[in-house]
Amino acid sequence: MSKSQLRKTAYEYIRGEIGKLHWFSYDADHPSTITLNELMLLKEGLADPSTELVALLKQLLKGSVTEAEIDAHLVAPFQPHRVDKSEENSMKE
Repeated sequence: MSKSQLRKTAYEYIRGEIGKLHWFSYDADHPSTITLNELMLLKEGLADPSTELVALLKQLLKGSVTEAEIDAHLVAPFQPHRVDKSEENSMKE
């Protein structure tokens, strides 16, 4: 999957999970802001999710989505891909 498509998929994940929320609490000690610009860049496939966005979503979605699920959609796809020996050999064939 292309980097642009991964970003668009990440945006759709965020949109879907936030759409499921019926309420959320605001913690004055941990103010949170998700900029529309960041969401638009993600929606258009032009930028990866920032670490700040991931942290804010973990706080916002706490109790309804696990951190592992958020990481699977917003962190892991954007990590540098390491090719292991078995992949390397199959690519040569």
